[in-house]
Amino acid sequence: MKHLIFSSLQFGVLTALFVCLSPWQAWGQCSTQVTHSSGTQLVGCTNVTVTSQGSAGNVTLCGKGPYLIGNLGPGSYTFNFSPAISGVRVGVYAINNDVLGAEEIAFTVNGSFYPVINPGVPDGCLSPAVISPSGTIQACSGCASSWDDIVITETMSSIKVEDVYISGSPSGVVFSLYLCCPSCPTDAGEITANPFNVCVGITGNVLPATQTFLDNNDILQYILFSNPADTLGSILATSNTPSFTFNPATMQTGVTYYIAAIAGNNAGGNVDLNDPCLDISNAIQVTWRPLPTVTFSATNPNVCAGACTTVTANFMGTAPFTLTYTTPAGTAMQTFSGNTGTFQVCTAAGAPPGSFSVEATALMDAFCTCN
Repeated sequence: MKHLIFSSLQFGVLTALFVCLSPWQAWGQCSTQVTHSSGTQLVGCTNVTVTSQGSAGNVTLCGKGPYLIGNLGPGSYTFNFSPAISGVRVGVYAINNDVLGAEEIAFTVNGSFYPVINPGVPDGCLSPAVISPSGTIQACSGCASSWDDIVITETMSSIKVEDVYISGSPSGVVFSLYLCCPSCPTDAGEITANPFNVCVGITGNVLPATQTFLDNNDILQYILFSNPADTLGSILATSNTPSFTFNPATMQTGVTYYIAAIAGNNAGGNVDLNDPCLDISNAIQVTWRPLPTVTFSATNPNVCAGACTTVTANFMGTAPFTLTYTTPAGTAMQTFSGNTGTFQVCTAAGAPPGSFSVEATALMDAFCTCN
């Protein structure tokens, strides 16, 4: 007579899932001035790269400047923004249309000519400028003209301000450029991912946030939280990398949690949650799944040589289950659609008395697996 000895199994492994939401920003006034004439500098909410072409210099007149174009021939300044901004405010001084010659100011936004529609504001320095039929800015006839507050509200990664000669030899134009920045430029960016499942004992990882913007006092971290309606009030863990592990003291399997990037002022190595410019990225759903288990039982564990008996497998986890197990007859693999199933175990004819075992060697459920 043979007697069965059962060896149960508990395994787990990683599978995957993600969700995306768009971050929200409130845009402030166009009040951050660009003043450098070449190279790249951080200005307000963006890195501004300045280049010039043709006749280009520096001067400040009537509150405009420091950019001078067109005094010795056509010239321009080009400004590239990284990240893109929502617009600019421009002031121009001394556009000429007199006996010396005529010129116009043309804008190129994101590589295409931008026709000005809304006029600027008279500044009291010179006669007000005018908008030409084509959308450039010109002086009135026989005038030198100026304008404040020419606002271009267009998402832009670049703008070119160009002095175009119409006739003669004008004396050039002075202009100033202000950026339209968010009132709070801090941006935690976006995590590109889908919802994912991960097994207990395995670290849940997402890709780092992209399209972030941090000012000089900011840092970027990642948070794991439980309630999207109360993000800051339900933070369970904070990390400097987008990686989190299951904590049975504060978490439950089968419950959806969320991973997000968070950016704000540096408070002793952590993001200051009271920073008025605190920003949180989109949230990625993550669910930790319990490790699947199996136990064996048999109504009659005593089996005669050459006979068979029925073994019942009881699973914990999420069906379907794929079980690999060994018996005296060798290794077998079987899939079970529910949490309970049976299989036959047989002994060889003439087998000597004693114990033999049925042992689970691998188990996979709908989420976790191990080989």
